[in-house]
Amino acid sequence: MKVIEIIFYFIAPFLINKFVRSSKKLEFLSPILLCYLVGMVLGNQSLVPVDKQLALSLSELAVPVAIPLILFSTDVQRWLKLARKTVLSFVLVAISAVVSAVLAAFLFSWVPEYWKISGMLVGVYTGGTPNLMAIGQGLQVRKETLLLTNTADAIVGGLYFLFLITGAKWLIGKLLPSFATPVAEPAVAATAEEGSKVELGFAVLLSLLCVGISVGVSLLATGGLDVSIIMLFLTTLGVVASFHRWIRQIKGTYEVGQYFILVFSLTLGTNINFQEILGSTSGIFFYTAFAMTAAIVIHLILAWIFRIDTDTMIITSTAGIFGPAFIGPVAERLQNREVIVPGLTCGLVGYAIGNYLGFAVAWLLMPR
Repeated sequence: MKVIEIIFYFIAPFLINKFVRSSKKLEFLSPILLCYLVGMVLGNQSLVPVDKQLALSLSELAVPVAIPLILFSTDVQRWLKLARKTVLSFVLVAISAVVSAVLAAFLFSWVPEYWKISGMLVGVYTGGTPNLMAIGQGLQVRKETLLLTNTADAIVGGLYFLFLITGAKWLIGKLLPSFATPVAEPAVAATAEEGSKVELGFAVLLSLLCVGISVGVSLLATGGLDVSIIMLFLTTLGVVASFHRWIRQIKGTYEVGQYFILVFSLTLGTNINFQEILGSTSGIFFYTAFAMTAAIVIHLILAWIFRIDTDTMIITSTAGIFGPAFIGPVAERLQNREVIVPGLTCGLVGYAIGNYLGFAVAWLLMPR
């Protein structure tokens, strides 16, 4: 029975993701939330027995394996060579995320685990959902808090994405200058590339090796498994590996990493209690909504002060709030293919720095 469950946990995310990608009309759906939902339905029914401990064990393994895979494609050197305004704008994104999360912590200090939530929000608004998961695991956040934060982020983020692909350029253009064509990177299509199975297999093995080394470092440093140390060391190893050109150019590592995030979402969902979620009055939704809104507004104000152009502000905001996967649709809406490569690069760098910033803010806000 356990073998069947394991097979299900690894096949279902693939099918869910394929279903969402099968039509442009379904692109508004979040595969991560769908995996959560399927897992919750499975975990809250009584007809089919579910080994929740097995699912929990798989969820604890999935994120550490995903982090290096996602970071292998990061090109830090290329990011540093981007136009000065692009780098500056993304730095402002990170500053805005930190400031908004700290403000939210002071305003919502009555919310349980508020300092951990702020850490997760810094991670997700600098990098993406994998950072939120990694920081949540590292800080040992309650499963319900992790799910509620991710759900709130998806809902509020959905509204912001709708704004980005509708009236954002027109409205923000009233405040910021227009885009000026730089001496820039060639535009590329923001589509997933599939690498060879041998190379991807090597990348997964390398990711597992990174996990093993990180666990070893934690054992040597603390005598036990300190998840925060493991996650930070994993992030460092993933970034260091990305400096090797051959590893960085393996096609598909980012997509495989995202797949493991879906496995995590599905397996964690089976351990969530519907009644606890529905009965929650923790204020996490308003906490998240404030943090995201404040991060966007602060970034816009800073962009105005530093004279960042409209398209650069929008694409770096997309990279920080959503990550690389949303760069293509937003760039298409901007009718500006020249911002695709800078946007993708900023999004990947965001994954690299998100964990460091998230843990730093959480530890700064931790009650003494």
